[in-house]
Amino acid sequence: MSGIASADTKVKSRQTSGGQTYENTSYIKGKRQRSESNNGQMVMIQQCDLRRNIQIMPQAKVYMIQPYDEPSAATGTSSTTGTAATQPTATRKGGVVTSTVTTKDTGERKQMFGYTARHIITTMVTDSSPDACSPMKSKMQIDGWYIDAAFALECDSSQAYKSYRPQSASGCQDRYETKQVGLAKKGFPVWEKTTMFGPDGAESFSSINEVVEFSQATLDPSLFDVPAGYREVKDFASAFSAPAATENTETSEPATTPAPASNATTPAPASNATTPTPATTATPEKKQENPVKKGLKSLKPKW
Repeated sequence: MSGIASADTKVKSRQTSGGQTYENTSYIKGKRQRSESNNGQMVMIQQCDLRRNIQIMPQAKVYMIQPYDEPSAATGTSSTTGTAATQPTATRKGGVVTSTVTTKDTGERKQMFGYTARHIITTMVTDSSPDACSPMKSKMQIDGWYIDAAFALECDSSQAYKSYRPQSASGCQDRYETKQVGLAKKGFPVWEKTTMFGPDGAESFSSINEVVEFSQATLDPSLFDVPAGYREVKDFASAFSAPAATENTETSEPATTPAPASNATTPAPASNATTPTPATTATPEKKQENPVKKGLKSLKPKW
């Protein structure tokens, strides 16, 4: 592997969580990596050269940008929607949310895929001050094995935690701080177990991701950027509003077309007496679940 590591690389992995197994695929080209999870329903692009991550939801044709380095002064104005201009005046100071990321090398080593893998445990504890707008108390642990591969990204993606600064509906804004403890070198993950813990310290969720195959492939640079025609959103929840509104408009239009199609002999009552007829014909269409929302439901177990 070391002799071909400079080439574009395709990695197949298997993720197991909640008793279910998913096939994931990652593509690596230079300073960028594309990871497709849940059979392509969610895509993460790491652009280390631009120091940012891009989360993409293909079903809704939307994406979010997570910069690694976001100036604190811009946190109230760096919104991508038209409401950003009004947010700074309504923002009030909240508390402090602190994330402490600790990486520890256990000293254990073993051979994996022809490489010497290191055993490293990463823990992220998030806690908020009593006056925080969004009270938080959580813990995440990643127990993994990592290799030194030339195709692995040298990307300080841990800084992406700093870009997560949600603002409550009341306009209250917390200050987010990240502390790094330990300088253990990770590398490319070939096996990782991620465990989430709730406020009471009990395990709430876990998943295992393991590499099953490495291969070479010449990769198109467009794989590592935002696809054409996609729109940027602040969060994926807001991705439903526009598609849902459009879909409702489209389904309501056909409801008026059956009236003239049913009979030309009663054009006058069509607007009054015939009104229930389009309503009943449109009912089956309204029962159909929004495919975007249906796709998101499948993602909830992972996070």
